[in-house]
Amino acid sequence: MQIELQLSGSEAGVLSFDYFHELSAAFYAALTRSFPAFARELHDGECRSRIKLFTFSPFSSDPAPRQSPLPDGEPGLRFGSRIWMRYGSIWPELLYHFADALQKEGAITIRGQKFPVLSMQMVPDPEFAPVMTYRPFGQAGVVVCRYNLNGKIVFQMPDDSEPDIPACGELIAGNLRHKLLRLRDLRPDIFENLMTIGGLSADAAAAVPISVEFLPLMKERRFRTKMIHLKGLNVRGFRAPVRITAPEAIQRIIWNSGLGSMNSQGFGLVEQGRD
Repeated sequence: MQIELQLSGSEAGVLSFDYFHELSAAFYAALTRSFPAFARELHDGECRSRIKLFTFSPFSSDPAPRQSPLPDGEPGLRFGSRIWMRYGSIWPELLYHFADALQKEGAITIRGQKFPVLSMQMVPDPEFAPVMTYRPFGQAGVVVCRYNLNGKIVFQMPDDSEPDIPACGELIAGNLRHKLLRLRDLRPDIFENLMTIGGLSADAAAAVPISVEFLPLMKERRFRTKMIHLKGLNVRGFRAPVRITAPEAIQRIIWNSGLGSMNSQGFGLVEQGRD
């Protein structure tokens, strides 16, 4: 499930270009105030350093974001008066706890700046099919293919430009299988239902067939890259349509919990794209 938020940016100031981790912190802070035990388990308990099956998009706005100086003179982003974003999860308790927390808060607060929540609406699921095309949601959404190589974090692009590590498509497919197995740990009932829908046995989860194809962003450009500084790490992501051939269980994982890695840090929330 995905939920879309409409926010007001009329009274807010300027955010850093690298506000993703601050937006993530705002979600966790709201959750902690309303559901402290659940928030502790999600952030510091068994879910710590594990896939959380949760994703959110960065802000989009109208008028479009424009560069504007922060109070210290560094460049930042000033958003338009109307802001929207989405978050999603295949884990119902997580999705609804976030919704309840944000309704109680009435705003998303970043660096003391309040972005009032004007509306909150469930996004209809697409018609899931064996072959589906997705694209990063909004004006700034990106997909990340992260890989640990001998203690060093490397980011693969659709052109597989990083040598000595798996291809970007392989990383995405492996991550999706990992998410399916993680769902089995968190909610075995949902996992079994998804596998039944796809006509798959529970034992097939680790080897479920997944094909990943990157479609060109435009005729003369295969993809666009974006760099986000996240807690001392320079995260490289990309924007391009991605065509996935896989059982419905995997398609639902993508729609609800994101494509690629680092989803709970603001990367990989997608919408349906054109073929």
